[in-house]
Amino acid sequence: MPYSRQRPRIAPNGRVAIRLTTAQRDMFIQSGAVPKELGHVLHRAPVRAGKLSLRVTRGSLEALIAAASRHESGNREEERAVVTLLRYLEGLEERFEEPETESEDEESYQA
Repeated sequence: MPYSRQRPRIAPNGRVAIRLTTAQRDMFIQSGAVPKELGHVLHRAPVRAGKLSLRVTRGSLEALIAAASRHESGNREEERAVVTLLRYLEGLEERFEEPETESEDEESYQA
């Protein structure tokens, strides 16, 4: 039987740790598409061994994904790097649990 390690799910209001290179951070800051407070967090994040690590909420992660998808790459190598970054961020977003809405539960009980 093959071994399958599943990563633990993250609560909808939880945080996930992301690692970015300084070039990726600069891309987000220069794009102007990220919210101001997220830009400050990216700018102030400590850099160790050429990478920065920070914990973000689902909303911040979605803002980073939107900014990366809007980024216009100049050449093919840069485009591949952006696509790889998008896959990484979207993979982290999939780890979040879906928020439970009370209105859906109420409708199912009333039917």
